[in-house]
Amino acid sequence: MSTKIPNLWIIDDDPMSSFYIKRLAELGELAHIITIYNTAQGAINYLLHHRKTIEHLPDIILLDIYMPEIDGWEFLNQLKQIEDQLIKKAAIYIISSSNHPRDLSRAETFPDVRSYFQKPVTLEVLKDMVATFIADGQL
Repeated sequence: MSTKIPNLWIIDDDPMSSFYIKRLAELGELAHIITIYNTAQGAINYLLHHRKTIEHLPDIILLDIYMPEIDGWEFLNQLKQIEDQLIKKAAIYIISSSNHPRDLSRAETFPDVRSYFQKPVTLEVLKDMVATFIADGQL
């Protein structure tokens, strides 16, 4: 059984946060490909362009919710509109600096959101996330 997922995405407008999460994922050897998007629109555009190419689509998306232009909530709404066009469905985990109950409740309204973690995340959190994904037979 593989302990790495093929493709992990980080969608976060904060370059320090993205770098930190990417570095943890690299140190933990959690994914073969780790991609950072600093805008949600860039991620949506890529999904639409590669919707039928399984190896280009993410297995797990780590999503920040507070970003300029298109925030994480709008990304989730847009993803819901295009998900039937995608050959592979990603598991989404929100990673945010917010621990406001309103945000936690709102995350629960999106069926594709597996869990909500407050920044900063640890390597153990990321390892558990990937291990659960693999154990659930998502690969």
